Amino acid sequence: MLLRPLHAVLYRHAFGGTVLLFVAFMAILLSGAVFLPVASGADEAAHYVYAAAVVRGQAGILEPTLPARLANIHQFATCIAFQPDVTAACQGAYATTSSAPILTQTNAGLYNPLFYAWTGIGTLVVPTEYGLYISRALAASVTAAFLAWTISFLARNTRSLLALAATALVLTPMTLYVGMVLNPSAWEIATLFATAASGFAVAASGGRRTWSEAHSLLVASGCVLIVTRGLSPLFLAITAAIVLIAAGLTRVRRIASDRRIWIIAGSFALTTAFSVAWVVIHGTNYVGVVRPATLADGIAGISVFFSQYHNQIAQMYGTLGWLDLPSPQVLSAAWVFLLGATLVTCFGVARPRHRIAIAAAFAAAALVPGALAGLQWSGGGWQGRYTLPLVAALVVISTLTVDTSVARARRREPMISRWEDAIRWILSGFFAAGTVIVGILTGHRYLSGASAPLEAAWKWTPPLPPALLALVFLAGVAVITLTLVGRRTVR
Repeated sequence: MLLRPLHAVLYRHAFGGTVLLFVAFMAILLSGAVFLPVASGADEAAHYVYAAAVVRGQAGILEPTLPARLANIHQFATCIAFQPDVTAACQGAYATTSSAPILTQTNAGLYNPLFYAWTGIGTLVVPTEYGLYISRALAASVTAAFLAWTISFLARNTRSLLALAATALVLTPMTLYVGMVLNPSAWEIATLFATAASGFAVAASGGRRTWSEAHSLLVASGCVLIVTRGLSPLFLAITAAIVLIAAGLTRVRRIASDRRIWIIAGSFALTTAFSVAWVVIHGTNYVGVVRPATLADGIAGISVFFSQYHNQIAQMYGTLGWLDLPSPQVLSAAWVFLLGATLVTCFGVARPRHRIAIAAAFAAAALVPGALAGLQWSGGGWQGRYTLPLVAALVVISTLTVDTSVARARRREPMISRWEDAIRWILSGFFAAGTVIVGILTGHRYLSGASAPLEAAWKWTPPLPPALLALVFLAGVAVITLTLVGRRTVR
C-alpha cells in the first residue's frame, strides 16, 4: 500500500520526487547530526575550527585566532577520540564560558575554503562549541540534495531496476555517517555519484540539442565536486574519461560539437583552475602526512597501502567515529560480496566497449587510492571514505551500461524479471538492515560505551530525546528503502 503513492511521486514528478527524497535523507542525516556528540567524527574538531576561521577571514592558515569557546572543541574531541568505552559525558569537564581570542590550530587549514565558508555560518549563529550542530545541518543539506536529486533522476530515467537498487551499495553506513558529522568527504561522495549518473546520461544522449535535467545536475554536482577536496578534480577527470569510453567515439564526436557541453566544460575549467591553483599554492594534499623522500620510497609506499587493504574495505562500509567504532564484519563482508556480484553480473551482460569502461572504473576504485597514498603519503594517511566517491562512480557506470540490455532481456525472458525482483529486495533489504544495525551500535557506543551490555544504563543523553531521534531516523530509512525497491513495472 505504501509503494503505490510513493512511487507515483518518484516516477512521475521530478521536483516532487526529489523533495520527498531530500526530506528522507535530511531525516536520516539530521537525526544523526543531533544525536552524535560534539567532535565525535574523525578530524571534526579541525574542520569546525577551520570553518570558524574562514568566515572570520582566516582562510589558508593552520593556526587561526578564534574565540576560546570555538577553539575549545579540540578538548571535546580529546576525551572521546580512540576511547570507545568513554561516553560524551566526559565533555562537560572541558566546557568553558570564555570568548577571549586565542591562537589555535587546525590540520584542515589549507583546504579549499568553499565547504568551510558555507558550514562556518553555524559558528556565527552560535559562536560556541555547540554551533557545530548548525554547521552539521548546513553540510547535510548539500549532501542530501545531491543524493536525493541523483536517486530521483535514476528512478525516473532508468529502464531496469538494477541501477536504482544498486544505489544501496553507495549508501553505506560510512556514507551516511560522514553526512551527519562535519566532513567534506560527504560532499565528495554525493557529488561524484551525481556527476557519474548525469554525465553518463548526457553522454548516452549523443549530444542532444536541448538542455535537460541531466545537464543541470551535471554542472551543479561537478562544480561543487571540484572544490570539495584536493583530489576531487582528479576524481572528476578519471570518471569523465571512463564515461566517454562507455559512450563510444561516435557519441563523443557529437558531444564535442554541442554548445551546451561547452558551457559545462567551461564551468568545470574555471572551477578547476581555482581549485588546482589553491591546492598547488597551499600544498593542500601534504598536510599532516609523511611525504616520501624519493620516487622509490613512494612506490614502496604503495605496497604498504595494499598490505592493509582489508582495513580500507572495512572503513568504506563503516568504521565510524575516530575509526574506533567498526561495523560488524559480517556486514562489511556481505557488502563486498554484493558489490562483487553486481559488478560481475554487469560485466557479463555488457557489450565489449562497456566492459572496458567497467574494468577501467574498477581499476580506478581499486588501484588509484593505493597509488596516491603511496606516491604522496608513503602508504599511510588514506582512509576508506576517500575511496567511496570512486566506488560510487563504479556502481553507477557499471549498472547504467547494462540498463537497456537488462530491460530488453526482461521482456524476452521471465527469469530475468524474477532475477530483478530478487536483486531489488536483497539490496534494499541489506541497506535497511545494515543501516539500522550500525545505527543501534553507534547509539549504544555513545550512550553507554561500546563494551557495556546493550541494556546498560545511559551515561549521556543528546540534546533531543533518543527515542524521537530514532523515530525520525527510521522514517527516513523506510522511505529510502521503499525507493530502492523500485517500481514493480518498468519501461
